[in-house]
Amino acid sequence: MEFTITWRMPKNESATNQSLSVSDALFYREEEAFSGVNKIAQKVMQDMEQVFGYAPQATTDRNQLGTNVVLYGTVGHSPMLLELEENRLIDLSEIKGKREVFLFQVIDRPFDGVEKALVIAGSDKRGTIYGLFHLSERLGVSPLVNWANVKPERKESFSLSEDLKYISKEPSVRYRGFFINDEWPAFGNWTTTNFGGFNAKMYEQVFELLLRLKGNYLWPAMWSARFYDDGPGLANAELADEYGVVMGASHHEPCLRYGEEYKYLRGKDSIYGDAWNFIKNREGITRFWEDGLKRSGKFESVITVGMRGEADTAIMGKGATLADNIQLLREVLQTQNRLIRENVYSNLSEVPRMLALYKEVEPFFYGDKDTPGLINSEELEDVILMLCDDNHGNLRTLPTEEMRSHKGGYGMYYHFDYHGGPISYEWINSSYLPKIWEQMTMAYDFGIRDLWIVNVGDIGTQEFPLSYFLDLAYDFEKWGTQAINKTDLYTKQWIQRQFSDGWSERDRSKIFDLLTGYTKIAHIRRPEHMNSNVYHPVNYKESDELLQRIDDLLGLADELYKRVDEVHLSAYYALVYYPVVGNLNLQKMWLLTGKNHYKAKLGEMEANKLTEQIRACLKRDRELVAEFHAIEGGKWYGMGLSEHIGFTQWNEDEAQNPILMNVLPANKPRLLVTVDGTTQRSEGSSWHINKLGINDFLQPDVEEASFTISSISDLPAEYKITCDDPWLTCSKTGGILDGKENAAEVIQVRIDRSAIKGGTEGYISIQMPLGSCTIVVNAAQHDYSELPDMTFVDTKGYISIEAEHYALNQEAPRQNGDVSRFEVIEGYGKTLSAVKAYPTTQYFTAGKDAPYLEYRFAVEEGGLYDVELYMQPSNPVTNDGTLRYGIQVNEEAINVVNALPEGYRVDDWNWAQGVLNHIRRHSTTASCSAGLNTLRIFAVSPGFVLEKLVIYPAGKKPADSYLGPTETYYTGKKG
Repeated sequence: MEFTITWRMPKNESATNQSLSVSDALFYREEEAFSGVNKIAQKVMQDMEQVFGYAPQATTDRNQLGTNVVLYGTVGHSPMLLELEENRLIDLSEIKGKREVFLFQVIDRPFDGVEKALVIAGSDKRGTIYGLFHLSERLGVSPLVNWANVKPERKESFSLSEDLKYISKEPSVRYRGFFINDEWPAFGNWTTTNFGGFNAKMYEQVFELLLRLKGNYLWPAMWSARFYDDGPGLANAELADEYGVVMGASHHEPCLRYGEEYKYLRGKDSIYGDAWNFIKNREGITRFWEDGLKRSGKFESVITVGMRGEADTAIMGKGATLADNIQLLREVLQTQNRLIRENVYSNLSEVPRMLALYKEVEPFFYGDKDTPGLINSEELEDVILMLCDDNHGNLRTLPTEEMRSHKGGYGMYYHFDYHGGPISYEWINSSYLPKIWEQMTMAYDFGIRDLWIVNVGDIGTQEFPLSYFLDLAYDFEKWGTQAINKTDLYTKQWIQRQFSDGWSERDRSKIFDLLTGYTKIAHIRRPEHMNSNVYHPVNYKESDELLQRIDDLLGLADELYKRVDEVHLSAYYALVYYPVVGNLNLQKMWLLTGKNHYKAKLGEMEANKLTEQIRACLKRDRELVAEFHAIEGGKWYGMGLSEHIGFTQWNEDEAQNPILMNVLPANKPRLLVTVDGTTQRSEGSSWHINKLGINDFLQPDVEEASFTISSISDLPAEYKITCDDPWLTCSKTGGILDGKENAAEVIQVRIDRSAIKGGTEGYISIQMPLGSCTIVVNAAQHDYSELPDMTFVDTKGYISIEAEHYALNQEAPRQNGDVSRFEVIEGYGKTLSAVKAYPTTQYFTAGKDAPYLEYRFAVEEGGLYDVELYMQPSNPVTNDGTLRYGIQVNEEAINVVNALPEGYRVDDWNWAQGVLNHIRRHSTTASCSAGLNTLRIFAVSPGFVLEKLVIYPAGKKPADSYLGPTETYYTGKKG
């Protein structure tokens, strides 16, 4: 017989009402249980109330239990679990001594009068809590049930198999959590409005979210908050400890004291002195740390050690040498270790501590050839060494094979939000799951398995990537390196958890398109990093094609918005609609602005229409924020307040809304012809440019091209189109533009290759008020049948290759019997995908043990060609400043090159361009033969991720664009 829960449970008014009489209770509550565990059980009962419509009851009296019951407890804190084990109904040895593990088992007749029981036994407090929330998840309750008001599907009954026995895994990463940061104006206004400050009422919501997502570690808000004071008093810390949340502090807040605390307590008469300076105020700073440890050391924490300067700056001035800084940091660590030993626990190795190798602290750790760093120092022997990304999602240095034996282990500080250079991003989610997967799996492969923390800014709109980050940390075996190209599967499962109730499978498919669509566009360029000069307004039609994608997604989002009912509106708005529409509306506004500026400079009246569309986007942006803030009576008030438009500096200072360009009409009828996808143009004057070219049909797979006729005045202007070539067809033969209602006309040109009998050069003539313009259409008929499949042919003066379209993926055998090879990471690239060599930790020697990709291409003329690689903007995994790959054309010698410029560092101009553009370009020159050539790209350094290759005659770079030339023709192309 199954274990069953039905809606016919005793009808409490609410699971929060504990004063009602109890009979046939579902939950058995032990007095010996952790209070935090009992509180979580109460939340699970509230979840059941949402599922069944009525809340179950809990009792401490076995005589009041029903026939089917839920029994929960923690090893070492549950006489009931010991009794069940003694009666051989459960086996606790399977979870004892393990970290955050739970047993989830259905048993028969645990007590008199009870027929079936679901036993949830935790190896420790968090294990029990995860087990309780596992029941909620089995019931179909989302981890975001309260945080984002996600409504579960209503049920009449719920059953578990009578032989069910499930033992959870130990989490892959020991400490897993997030950092509330950059919290003003958004999160700060939200918590002040809804909870009255950064207090325990607010942290109750945050802790619940963290635990439901199977995290266990938190850095609290710290811009203006004092976690250990704001509870009020220690209420925040006490609640965290009750729930089993491990507290930490940011990279520059040591010894359980937050930056705002010193600002609050300092002064000329303060016992802590008036200088955050370990040289000038050693006694005061030491006492400040000591008092923090005495106050908060009793709570479960990972204690930050080390020291940065005030307000997250360098610890010493510019005049200090590397040796001076290292020695000062060593003395700081010695002092802090002594204080921890004296005030927290005498066995220092059992006190979790963390040093963040952030910004200038990183060179203090490594040192240089003349100055030994702190690496392998006794002061750091048991300390978790927390490495960092570059604040924009790209890992920096990683542990070498020798370093991985460090006893304290390693952590990673990652970013979904950043307040800093080159440009901040703090508004709404702009993180992309394939990028998170690629970077964080590499971190884990390199041995970073003790601590993962991610800066989520205000939390709001970050729920989707945060869920993924914590699931990846919890179950790396399921979602990690072996789960390549599973981020779409994760996304579908995440959508199912949030939108199972009230949404059809077709609707969920549309939500999938929205989430993957907007995050891919944000991955190409974050919204805060957008401006009118990012995408080219015409080249390769990159702006128009992206605008079409955006409009399609906006239409999809609005379609669902119009149909969603009131019950599910807030979850859809917060988790999907606001981040999708907010992001895409802003991207659209800047794309339109770029087109507006371009057209205005050409005098096109279409520019005036674009100004109205741009105004509408800006108006919509403001409306979205207001709508978001009004939902559920202000549940999300404040979360949309971060500045996000027109950054001209690293922050919002001097930010500018779009500058709109209006055109005054010409005095007489004038028209302009432009070839779409190029900068070619003509007004038809005989003495000016009056011959343009369409070369799209030089690619055998292209069947349609276009040109545009635009008004330069607001007077009626007639055009006529003639074409005598039978293999060419234009969508119109004439028309009139008035520069107002009808300011531009796109003319589609189609080719019928079967009708080409002789010459392959066609002519389209456009008669205009000032004369005529001829478009020369080239459609060379070449026979490429002798070329092997996957050969890219130079038909346009350049060749553009998506990295996954190789002709050969050559594996390399390894000594252990495995192979090294390139893998395609689907969807990762700015334009299609990316390729990366695995295992990620391996260094290779090109031509010996390195896997390589082989590409085939054909050119008409031999000579020197530039080969430009488009790569993910990875940083070196060591501090040697190199990221190498090998390149070989035909049978020439392999050239091993460094993709990074000499002296590259994280914070210079080259790095900044890479993180803003989400790409790094690197060119080499190679000698090619007329006809067929082969190009091999060898893996050399870890972190090399290739997205695209562009090949062109040396010095003859293709037309400028943000995404680079669209992929050109190759043989054997399908579809």
